[in-house]
Amino acid sequence: MFITTMTSMTVNAILPERSAVNSAEGRTSAARMKTGETNEFQNETGCMTWPYKHYPLERALEGISRAGYRYVSLGLPHEGKPVFDYVAKGESARTLRMLEKYGLEPVSWISTDALALQHPIERALQRMDFVKAIGVDELLSQGMSSYRRFPNDPMSDEELKPLYEAFNAKYRLIGEEAEKRGLVVTIKPHTGNTATAQTIADTLSEIASPGVRASYDAGNVRYYEGVDPAVDFPLISAHTVSFIAKDHLGARAESNFPVPGEGEVNFPAMIAELKRVSFCGSVIVERVDGTEARLEVEEIDVRVARAKTNLERMMAETGFEI
Repeated sequence: MFITTMTSMTVNAILPERSAVNSAEGRTSAARMKTGETNEFQNETGCMTWPYKHYPLERALEGISRAGYRYVSLGLPHEGKPVFDYVAKGESARTLRMLEKYGLEPVSWISTDALALQHPIERALQRMDFVKAIGVDELLSQGMSSYRRFPNDPMSDEELKPLYEAFNAKYRLIGEEAEKRGLVVTIKPHTGNTATAQTIADTLSEIASPGVRASYDAGNVRYYEGVDPAVDFPLISAHTVSFIAKDHLGARAESNFPVPGEGEVNFPAMIAELKRVSFCGSVIVERVDGTEARLEVEEIDVRVARAKTNLERMMAETGFEI
């Protein structure tokens, strides 16, 4: 059974309106919220390289490009090891050449590692400078996990309180540095202080920085929390920079992430909500593996292409111009 109860507090009570974020004082090109007069949706349906994690990065880029994507989200390991050397001379130029080879534009960079609480702020600044150099303006991250081991070993409120306070303090500083560079850092659902839309809103209110915003991951909300994301999402939709189109099948904690549009997440309702709030960020595919530990690379190609077809069909049916 999936929880569908909303709290009475809405996100608008604790976060500035979209118009405030896009004002002269608060605007950041990093938000992927187009700040033109029409604020029209741009077709930024993209794919993470993560579905190809067992294969080389270039094979991931090849498959994503061949599937018809123009946009890509990077930053995670491939073949069990990091694929970018953020301090190497010429790394940004090498990365740009590789992306240009496959006709891809990076829209976000997964940076949970660099922004983690245990690392010095210098590592976060180094990552910001790298992504800025290659034209990325969103550093995608997540909150503090509330589990020692999911799903049966949660941490106590007493254990979590100082961790959340330290997280908020660090992300306040991270947000300030991101703003200086015209970037935005986003936090997406992943238990703990980003478990659901309301929790993210509360965390963003504590951080209180225009440089730190929300990304929404429907599959994670359903998998980790047992909450219906179509009901949860409106609490943060107007303040969402990017939307992770992750599907899910089964009960809470059941590891089954099918091709988007082929599971139990109500994407049509969520896409309709994106349209209602004039969303103009990126919609990113992350998982297509279902219950399988490893897919043949050709099968990943088929599934990421099908994910794009499914999402763009649902967007078109909702009234987005694709």
